Amino acid sequence: MTNFKYFERPDQLTGFIDEETTCDICQKIKPCFDAETFYGADSISAICPECLASGALYSKDIFTCEGDSKALGKQIKSLNPAMPDETVEQLLLQKTAELEKTTPHLVTWQDWRWPCADGDYCTFIGFGSKPLYNRLAKNLDGLEYFKNSIYYTMKDGADPDQLWAEAIPDKEIPDYAASSVFLTLFYVFKSLHSDDIITIWDCA
Repeated sequence: MTNFKYFERPDQLTGFIDEETTCDICQKIKPCFDAETFYGADSISAICPECLASGALYSKDIFTCEGDSKALGKQIKSLNPAMPDETVEQLLLQKTAELEKTTPHLVTWQDWRWPCADGDYCTFIGFGSKPLYNRLAKNLDGLEYFKNSIYYTMKDGADPDQLWAEAIPDKEIPDYAASSVFLTLFYVFKSLHSDDIITIWDCA
């Protein structure tokens, strides 16, 4: 499977169109992502992992997601205080284009911005569950690890203790198909530059 900077195991965590189909970019019949839910003025029906990863969408007005660019710009400036504003803006635009043009589409119920940490966008690593948080927490408490991972945009949402007790699954969610039975989903992202994780959730 093609590797993606900001999305782990997309063949399992978002999936392909049920049958091999013609990629609208390379015109080859192969496993493809459903591109009908992409954003932008242009439209395509299907794109293969190889074409997506290679940057084929750079020449089109198509985006697979929307990055939290405002927060990322602040992070870049904070980490590089001597960097000229023009350079910060160029770096921000470069990272945002890479995210939005070369990352598989993450299927969610609500529209929200892709999170960032440590001066870059994060990598989606899976759906939150108690076993996942406990494993990522290592020797720490899984509940506290989950609480600390909640993205700033979600801080005023539901009570995290209640979410842990009532909404976060007791068993791992191995793939996208298994996630479809839940009314609340927790999307877990990992920093590219540290062991920090970020959680965003939404409901059907």
